[in-house]
Amino acid sequence: MNSLGKIISINKDLYTVMVDDSVFPCSVRGKLRNFKLTVGDNVVINTNTLTIEEVKERKNTLIRPLISNIDKLFIVVSTHIPRFSTYLLDKFLVLSEVNNIEPVIIITKLDICDKSEVKEIKNVLKYYKKLGYKVYTNKQIRKIKKEMKGCVVSLAGQTGAGKSTLLNKCDKSLNLKTGEVSEHLGRGKHTTRLVELISFNDSLIADTPGFSSLELDMSLETISSGFKEFGFNCKYSSCTHVKNDGCNVIERVNNGKILKSRYESYLKLIGR
Repeated sequence: MNSLGKIISINKDLYTVMVDDSVFPCSVRGKLRNFKLTVGDNVVINTNTLTIEEVKERKNTLIRPLISNIDKLFIVVSTHIPRFSTYLLDKFLVLSEVNNIEPVIIITKLDICDKSEVKEIKNVLKYYKKLGYKVYTNKQIRKIKKEMKGCVVSLAGQTGAGKSTLLNKCDKSLNLKTGEVSEHLGRGKHTTRLVELISFNDSLIADTPGFSSLELDMSLETISSGFKEFGFNCKYSSCTHVKNDGCNVIERVNNGKILKSRYESYLKLIGR
């Protein structure tokens, strides 16, 4: 009998496929042996022969880490140790934009910043909200859990940003220690780091090693398209937004319509 499922882990030639609440260890045969399957792939399996028969079209695929069909990227950004980084935030937002992944910004440790820092950070976050991005603090657990429900979610952010603490708040029974998300979700410190999808709070959490120190391997044009407020109103259609020669982006940075740190992130990402 054929059933639709999702690959939740891959170990060499063994593909673990989740179908509803059941898990099947599957193999591939025929033409699919030459096709690069990934964690997150939606597949049709034969539950009698335990073979993958068909791979459905992907809505996105990330290369590093290798995973497909992520619905939402929870970008966990600390405001204090590690300090608030608009560059890291912008880097993950670009990744989301160009890969058709809905980003959700989650701010942590706001309660231990002084008033002037809180005011400055909130002013910056207002800009992201105006762009249409969802922004929550780690106190808004009910809303965060609602965002998770029924989705394939990946958490991204620096070590120490509060990813473990956030999951603890979503499910108190986890009792994770700081920094042990990956260890709890199936891998100790010395085991091979593989991408895996874990059932969590009516969702699938992608435990994705490498997301903390992400490097974007993208063209200048692709990176530029990830800054959705840039638009296409420059004098030249091939404008790189670096020289002030009819560049609408630089003009809007100078008049305060585009956040200066966003433009600085763009320059850094394209190596300027």
